[in-house]
Amino acid sequence: MNHDLVIIGAGPGGYIAAIRAAQLGLNVACIEKERMLGGTCLRVGCIPSKALLESSELYKEAEHTFKDRGINVGSLSLDLEKMLSQKDRTV
Repeated sequence: MNHDLVIIGAGPGGYIAAIRAAQLGLNVACIEKERMLGGTCLRVGCIPSKALLESSELYKEAEHTFKDRGINVGSLSLDLEKMLSQKDRTV
């Protein structure tokens, strides 16, 4: 199979370049070594870490701020497995 353009890496730059080249009429192949597109930021960096940070912030809020506002939540605990599962669903 012949291609006009082969892009190596389907991170933010790669997949956008592939889409734009295809829109311009080129026959494009985009090669990615990982099973998911999106690059490091989307798959294991920025987005996953922000999902975990959000869960941590909610825990802190429940632990401290709720009590100050008269909201009693009883015994508070973390379920790391569920937090990681939520992170995976976010990504």
